[in-house]
Amino acid sequence: MSRTRQDIQFKALAILTGGDVGTNPSAEDAADLDAYIDDEVAELNADGTIYIADPDDLADEMFLTFCKLVANAAADEFAGVSDENKAAQLRNRLRVISRQTPGYGPQESCYF
Repeated sequence: MSRTRQDIQFKALAILTGGDVGTNPSAEDAADLDAYIDDEVAELNADGTIYIADPDDLADEMFLTFCKLVANAAADEFAGVSDENKAAQLRNRLRVISRQTPGYGPQESCYF
């Protein structure tokens, strides 16, 4: 099951506020987080870390790390401090999660 933009907004806001979130974020907070989601997706796609085609269809395995990355980017606006070292670690984690795993099966050969 993939996660939607609303799931990302809710989780990022929960990370920013320490888990104290109501049922839905306010319209202003949702709009602010939307901008950060789009910025992070564009940055990840541009620098070649990973490719996210649609943040409304985010894979489950990348969900928590991506939410932490969005929360880190939005921390300055939500009375926190963003950390570039933490952002680099989260980008590396996304790279590790999305990479292909090597196959250790038998190699098939074709003789002429």
